[in-house]
Amino acid sequence: NWQAHYHGTAREIWEATGGKLDVVVIGMGTTGTLMGVVRALRELNPAIRVVGVEPFKGHKIQGLKNMKESYAPGIFDPEQLQAIVNVDDEAAFEMARRLAREEGILVGMSSGAAMKVALDEALALKQGVVVVVLPDGGERYLSTTLFVCETAPQPLFLFNTLSGKVERFQPLVPGKVTIYSCGPSLDGPPDLGLCRRLVFADLLRRYLESRDYQVKHVMNLGDIDDRTVKECLKAGGNLRQFTAVWEKRFFQCLDQLRVKRAHQYPRASEHVGDMIELTRALLDKGLAYEKLRSVYFRIKGLSDYGRLSGIEPKDVRSGSTTSYDYYEKDDSADFALFKRSTLAELKAGIYWQTPWGNARPGWHIECACMATRYLGQPLDIHTASTDLVFPHGDNEIAIACGLKEKPLANVWLHSEVVMADGKKVSRATGNDVTLDDLLSQGFSGVTVRYWLLATHYRTVLHYSRQQLQQAERCVRRLNACVARLIQFGGGRHAPEFDQSLYEARSGWHAAMDNDLNVPQGLGRVFALLRKVNRLLEAGQLDATQVSTVLDFLRQVNATIAVIDFPQEGSADVVARLIEARNKARKAKDYKTADSIREQLRSLGVRVADSPTGTLWLKY
Repeated sequence: NWQAHYHGTAREIWEATGGKLDVVVIGMGTTGTLMGVVRALRELNPAIRVVGVEPFKGHKIQGLKNMKESYAPGIFDPEQLQAIVNVDDEAAFEMARRLAREEGILVGMSSGAAMKVALDEALALKQGVVVVVLPDGGERYLSTTLFVCETAPQPLFLFNTLSGKVERFQPLVPGKVTIYSCGPSLDGPPDLGLCRRLVFADLLRRYLESRDYQVKHVMNLGDIDDRTVKECLKAGGNLRQFTAVWEKRFFQCLDQLRVKRAHQYPRASEHVGDMIELTRALLDKGLAYEKLRSVYFRIKGLSDYGRLSGIEPKDVRSGSTTSYDYYEKDDSADFALFKRSTLAELKAGIYWQTPWGNARPGWHIECACMATRYLGQPLDIHTASTDLVFPHGDNEIAIACGLKEKPLANVWLHSEVVMADGKKVSRATGNDVTLDDLLSQGFSGVTVRYWLLATHYRTVLHYSRQQLQQAERCVRRLNACVARLIQFGGGRHAPEFDQSLYEARSGWHAAMDNDLNVPQGLGRVFALLRKVNRLLEAGQLDATQVSTVLDFLRQVNATIAVIDFPQEGSADVVARLIEARNKARKAKDYKTADSIREQLRSLGVRVADSPTGTLWLKY
């Protein structure tokens, strides 16, 4: 009933401010409040700016309507308003939380949207009075995503290998996440399977951090496992020197792939004492037994062994999946906690003095020990690859749950393997394709990173030169668009672009919240980039729109890490050099122009002269 607001709400605003007001901000739902107030205020003082707040199409702000996607009420007359401002969901939700946290005003999301626009209007004034109508209380939203978790306003869903289904992720401590990742065996250069595992764990961490979670990430270094010991003995037997070489190469690989360093990288060799104590405890509980100076975990001691892989204990006994434990055992399914050292290992000094003789730990107790040692039990997320689900993952769980009767991790995430020539990439199987192989072909670490991300992590990735070349082109397109936006600065306002940007941002987050669906999210990003490039060709996108696009691309890049945004001040240096080069070219001083081009190249900048001016790109 617009007349109630014409005679009531508008008069209340006028009297409360003594007629001294400059801006009134009201949300657009059924528009009765907005239409009644604007008609009355135009009669009282036509100079008062009345602003309608409208969500974008496809919004999630209850109580508001986008007039292009809904039936506009018959009373709605946009010509009466000085402005209609669109606001996105995230800004509306955050403002509603701020009102509750900072002002003690409990309101809903439509009020948050109105307040966001009101603050923006106030920032544009040197002085004046802004009135905002907050139409809804927050009580009805207390159990919704608006207030349930401040650090994760929208739920994140992940495929949990343990349950075999996509589940809503809920950390043990709200706002904080612990992650343990199976790291490398230090037996050689990183292969593509390991690289995919590393980039996936980095993707997970980066996205969680972009959602304001505090993440603690731990990744082990396997410097005494079977593979490492075997390769070390082939190389001459000095374990410390051998693993130091491949540890150094591993960290170089992280930098080349732009993988953020984990908070801790414990070496297995530094925690043998802890592993001995865990083994003692398992012996005391009857879950382990000693035989011929080796110690084994007794599988039949756990009724639910194999929950992660779905393999029944009876199937393990008859299979050959545990044949790598080449010592005598009570049951072929049992796995080694400590293995007595071989003669070759003794000669090379690869052993530890234990209560059961000279021995070294098995692979599975290494991860179980370090995961619980640094992150507690249970931890939030355990990451690995699908080829480590059985026996490694099942055996880790058996050790940890056998000791404390609680989960090792609540969520288990596994990236799929990389295939080459129809076989899994693996040093152990003789089908070894390494990061160094790709770098030697001329591909950058950033290109490899994009290639590893561009296929969903639960899909098998097939290695091909054509896919890497496609990844290289995609990285180039992303960087070229960012460079073009930075150099463009601003032109004419593009009326429909804000809606396109909202759809891209919403689509990116929706894809990532649905089990980290990077390919789907990148589809949204590239659809936006195509529109951006067309608008730039037409001289459109004002400075605010350019800034907003760049902010969105920075958000995306916080997760994918393949775009090179200029560092503070570097864009100014490049701009000055390009201006000097253009002056030299205009004066036909080509020697100076070429010299400046070389200077730019030394800064990692490639220039291209076009009819619209000189464009530059970081490479």
